[in-house]
Amino acid sequence: MGLRGRRLDDRIRELCRDAVATKNAPQVKSILSELHSAIHQYTQRLRIRAAAILTGRLDLEPERRKILHDHEPT
Repeated sequence: MGLRGRRLDDRIRELCRDAVATKNAPQVKSILSELHSAIHQYTQRLRIRAAAILTGRLDLEPERRKILHDHEPT
């Protein structure tokens, strides 16, 4: 499953875990390259979203993530 199949922030977390756990240098290099691309894509999405909000565009796609209020500290 590629980046489009899951939430991008979940993929970034997964790549971070993989990079820390991996002992093989070439594999770490590959993981870090993927991580760099995923972070770049995430940043681009944030830029587009911020620009749309600041310019008053209302045609943004809704975020796919669910906000879970029952996990907030009490």
